[in-house]
Amino acid sequence: MNAINLDDTSSCPLGVRCESCGVERDDLEVRTAAFGRLGVACLTLCPRCAGSDVVPPVAVGTAMRLPAQHWGHLGITVDEMAAAMDAER
Repeated sequence: MNAINLDDTSSCPLGVRCESCGVERDDLEVRTAAFGRLGVACLTLCPRCAGSDVVPPVAVGTAMRLPAQHWGHLGITVDEMAAAMDAER
């Protein structure tokens, strides 16, 4: 099995505002953030928030939903994401 790149955002949609601070800009980018054992999520972030080491604050339900969306963008299952996260440790 090939290694899964959990930070691959090539299939992830770009939002219209930063998912951390809410600013609307024309230089937003999609980045990944680890939500502990819940998995890795893709987020649209402004340069300032993308450069921060702080994971954007989100509600518990959102923190559960975001990694699931990223699995779909990567075309993998929750089990494949868990195995990839374990392999990175």
